[in-house]
Amino acid sequence: MAFPTWNDLASAKTSDVLRLWQGLGYNRRAVMLHRLAKDVVANGGELPREIEELKKLPGIGLYTAHAIAAFAFRNSEAAPVDTNIIRILRRIFPRQSKDSKSIQQLAQCVAPSDGWTWNHALMDIGALHCSARHHVWGLCPLAPLHGSKPKKELWLVKKSAGKFEESDRYFRGRIVDALRERSRSRSSLRHLTVFTALTDQRFATLVKRIERDGVIVTNNGKVMLSGDE
Repeated sequence: MAFPTWNDLASAKTSDVLRLWQGLGYNRRAVMLHRLAKDVVANGGELPREIEELKKLPGIGLYTAHAIAAFAFRNSEAAPVDTNIIRILRRIFPRQSKDSKSIQQLAQCVAPSDGWTWNHALMDIGALHCSARHHVWGLCPLAPLHGSKPKKELWLVKKSAGKFEESDRYFRGRIVDALRERSRSRSSLRHLTVFTALTDQRFATLVKRIERDGVIVTNNGKVMLSGDE
């Protein structure tokens, strides 16, 4: 294990954290996790257990605070509301307001004292039986609560996002991957084969966004991972 303790993670270089993060999703999350570790170490070395205290940490929003409280600390007041849980609550309580604040309040009201088991169960049901694309009516343990087979909800219809390989997220990831190998001049980075389809303006915008996230830095014409400067 590269960083077995908060102190190990906090004292690591950001670039080392980013290299180990490869394949785990948004690179900005690695930067925020590193910052979070520094905050935790600076405040006694223990992750807070209360939802409001968790929300004060870098990169911790409402959902993540509730998820940590529920699954790490079994906090009975925690109610993480992900896409699956939102779908279930809207189907069982169709008259409930669909704004995020109301859904969060509803989730906290219906949760029993054993929030750890409850939230795991809801997420599994939403993923396996009560999904956005289909509803396994005969197998869903919540079917009696619907009263009747749920109709297709308009809010579940998703627009096509286009090909991932043509998206900004894809190219941001490729920029960071290239810099995981070594620092590069801006020119050599720009002319890598993977970026030939990009306009100069789009490439420059992507680099600027990644810099703003704290993932990379530019120093004397060279682009590198944060921590390698």
